[in-house]
Amino acid sequence: MPRRFFRLFTLSLPLLLLLIGLPGLALAAPTAQEATGTITAVTIPPRMNARTGPGTAYPVVGFVVAGTKVKIIGENIDGVWVRAEVAGFTAPVWLAKRLLKVVDGSTATAQSASAAITQTRPLSATVALSTTATTAPVTAPVLAETASAPAVDTSAGPVAVTTPPLINVRRGPGTDYPVATSAAAGTQARIVGIGPDRQWYQVEMAGQSEKVWIFAGLSTLHGSLEAIPQLTEAEIPPAPQPAAAQPVAQPAPQTVAPSAPAAVAPVPAAVARAASLPGVGFGYGVQAHIIHTGQEGQAMDKTREMGFSWMKQQIEWRIFESNPGQYGFGDIGPIIGAANERGINLLFSVVNAPDWAREPGFDASVGGPPADPQTFANFLGALAREYCGTSLKAIEVWNEQNLHYEWGNKPLSPAEYVALLRPAYASIKAACPSIYVISGAPTPAGDNGALAMDDFRYLEEMFKNGVARYVDGIGAHPSGYNVPPSVTWQNACATIQQTGNFFNGACDTPHHSWSFRSTLEGYRNIAVVYGAAHLPIWPTEFGWASQNPPFHGAYAYAADNSLEEQAAWTVEAYQMMRAWGWVGPAFLWNLNFRVVANGTEKAQWGIVRNDWSPLPVYEALRGMGK
Repeated sequence: MPRRFFRLFTLSLPLLLLLIGLPGLALAAPTAQEATGTITAVTIPPRMNARTGPGTAYPVVGFVVAGTKVKIIGENIDGVWVRAEVAGFTAPVWLAKRLLKVVDGSTATAQSASAAITQTRPLSATVALSTTATTAPVTAPVLAETASAPAVDTSAGPVAVTTPPLINVRRGPGTDYPVATSAAAGTQARIVGIGPDRQWYQVEMAGQSEKVWIFAGLSTLHGSLEAIPQLTEAEIPPAPQPAAAQPVAQPAPQTVAPSAPAAVAPVPAAVARAASLPGVGFGYGVQAHIIHTGQEGQAMDKTREMGFSWMKQQIEWRIFESNPGQYGFGDIGPIIGAANERGINLLFSVVNAPDWAREPGFDASVGGPPADPQTFANFLGALAREYCGTSLKAIEVWNEQNLHYEWGNKPLSPAEYVALLRPAYASIKAACPSIYVISGAPTPAGDNGALAMDDFRYLEEMFKNGVARYVDGIGAHPSGYNVPPSVTWQNACATIQQTGNFFNGACDTPHHSWSFRSTLEGYRNIAVVYGAAHLPIWPTEFGWASQNPPFHGAYAYAADNSLEEQAAWTVEAYQMMRAWGWVGPAFLWNLNFRVVANGTEKAQWGIVRNDWSPLPVYEALRGMGK
């Protein structure tokens, strides 16, 4: 299923609704006094943020779409931000200068000191601030920083001011060090040292008796670092190394109380590489919806045209065993046959118990697991036996079980999940030893009460309960949101704000789940810590949505991603996974939801149009080296 950002953190959705929930609101015209000279520019990105001050630490008051004309009335001291009058805003706003193109202007005659608006160093050819006028350089008054942010005293040395709503403050320069405390946005801390990789500041913070560390990318710097020492590796105590927990033999189902994970990512980029993978290496796959559609042949052909050899289909148990022991696999047969003919390997992700198998008083509004895990094991054994030796090569046991509506609105319990997996594995292997068993992929999420459990913590508890004994691969759903695949969660906020963004999750609630890379590297790290380096990570669902405006308001990040970005990022993700060496077959979400469910939120990830014609991402994948 596609990722809804409200699944992760409760903060993001109310903030978004505040920005977009009033479509009929008419704002008063700007009232700011014009400068004697005017400079007109147009915005370049599809969307860019408008702020109350010259920097990403200042609040976003709205957004400006591509091609909007703005009147520049000044710039900040370092020339990175401009103050502008924009139609629809009651007061001047601040915009990133390099995301503007000057189209008209004359020399300003303001009495304050002036500085030429010159081309800044661009990130790419498309975002350079350029001028087309052939007259003298356009100038604008230099404006002091506004008073929107509190004063910062740098008389005793440089100060870091935290920018997200809440960040972790750690005992060392890395996420593998324990958390000392947390700091709210606007917290000021004097910088006394710089980490070896220059990504962390050692600071003195009120309420802390010892020096602590914050990630530099989640703060704004006030003052100069010139006199601040950069510490060497030898000057920093090593991070504590947790001992791998021993798997629990045959655990009884129980509800696991939330606890701090022993070794959770986000992790450093350097993660252990698998020496070898059991049975199957990396593969190119895509998820499709072809059950009960009659489109299996066309979907398989499109998959082969891309040079892909794997396809995933979700199978609902409740449809194929309406009564105990009565299996009706008829509609699965055509999928197996079409894949057999075309040499496509199939992964079935099996979910949703029938009513007769669920607990008394179950919540019928959502799917959920069975009361007795053996009933599920019996079904999976029958499925494996029916199609052993065919194109069915792998079975994923459940889906996103750390999310409330995928687990029957029951208490989220990794121990209960492993208790479901254990007999399922035994039954599948007894029926068909060659079928790979993949653990159900958690959804990338932060802790959110009864609604979601942090996927790193959930995965770690799965390992503590012995998951490595009952799988051939670890399922993962590394989401892309509006962040490129190579960008870690620590750099996600800065990255999305460089080109203009509407969805701000990576800045509002920094977390690994916004990052494709950080999520996958975190899963690998946890597997290695628990002695399971031999198990490949299977990304059974990943991808980037692209739709402006989004088909569903809960997926605002889809508007930030152009079709060209969707194409480039997807290709890059496949290349990264293949190069890592510890990733099994990877399944892009999705092939054909624009065909079978166009206009729904799922269609935003589709790679062909509703007439099966290719979108840019499909073309890019077809041309990608494999």
